[in-house]
Amino acid sequence: MKKIIFDNISKISKINIKFVLTGILLLFTINGFSQANLPAEQYDSFSLLSNPLFLIMLSIILLLIIVIYVLGTVLVSVAGTKNRNATNSSNASKIISTILILLVFSSNSTFAQQVVSVPTSPAAYGNLSSGIFFLLLAVIVFELIIISLLAISIKSFAKANAANELVEAEEPSFFERINASVAIDKEEEILMDHNYDGIRELDNDLPPWWKYGFYFTILVAFLYMGYYYVLAPGNLQVDEYNKSMIAAKNEKAEFDKNNANSVNENNVLLLTDKAEIAKGQQIFESTCFACHGKLGEGGVGPNLTDDYWIHGGTIKNIFSTIKYGWPEKGMKSWQADLTPTQINEIASFIKTLHGSNPPNGKAPQGDLFSEASVQTDSLKKDSVQVILPKVDSAKAGHK
Repeated sequence: MKKIIFDNISKISKINIKFVLTGILLLFTINGFSQANLPAEQYDSFSLLSNPLFLIMLSIILLLIIVIYVLGTVLVSVAGTKNRNATNSSNASKIISTILILLVFSSNSTFAQQVVSVPTSPAAYGNLSSGIFFLLLAVIVFELIIISLLAISIKSFAKANAANELVEAEEPSFFERINASVAIDKEEEILMDHNYDGIRELDNDLPPWWKYGFYFTILVAFLYMGYYYVLAPGNLQVDEYNKSMIAAKNEKAEFDKNNANSVNENNVLLLTDKAEIAKGQQIFESTCFACHGKLGEGGVGPNLTDDYWIHGGTIKNIFSTIKYGWPEKGMKSWQADLTPTQINEIASFIKTLHGSNPPNGKAPQGDLFSEASVQTDSLKKDSVQVILPKVDSAKAGHK
């Protein structure tokens, strides 16, 4: 209710303010009415505008008139919230202003009658006669009663409007809006004429979430086609795969470059890159051919192309043999002369010699070796383990 009152106070200056001014001017004629009826000899002693009590009570009456007008305007606004228009507001303002004018006229008439009968002796109510004093007091009480009735009416209408607004504010829930379903008790409104074996069809629309979701997929399809096929800044799956493989290869090369010297017999892997194999072949032909032959056919050392190995034929076994050597059998250690990467390249090249059958190959030495048997046996023991088979003393110093 307070909000309604404050909202309407700002409108008073715009709504028929001339009627309020009329009431105020009429109030100030009270003094004229009263003084015009006084004897000439008593004009100075009973001048109402010079009496402080009269001015105070007159100010109270004027203030209460303004309050009545404000509350009346608010009452009209609250009571006509539903069907209010400019014409009704103007008429209501005129009615309220007319009431105020009638109130002032009645007060002035009474004032004039009381002043005529003012005794010549001074009154005991602040130099006011008892008639004028009680008249002013009666007007104030009457105005307070009107204000009380207006306040009660405004409060009643405000509660009614608040209840109506609360009912109107009830909107469908979010779930109801996105489904747009029709209540069971209203299905008769969308029932179609189609009838099949007693089953009738409802003319239900698709739920909004489904329709807008479908529209969204259409939009995404156009954007996808434009991005990947028309403008073509995007990569298709094949392009993404090829680029990822190139990136992985570059990362591996960078990793190998940064971790070249961290290769050992436990983590060494068989190299398949042709450039790395070529490097291993170059090192082999410059350092290992004196004992094993340029083609790995064997010489002082064993044949590296057959299926027989003395110290194991896995890449880890070969790496370990080159790195640590077998000094007691004539095989020196190369870890002081070659880097781990170079040893890995030599070992990978030696694995490529298997089955090459070079001319003048040396007779087999050691035990028969098979990659398949090593993979099967790896479930039972660590394949990293360097194989040290028992050899006949007559074969000591070989391979």
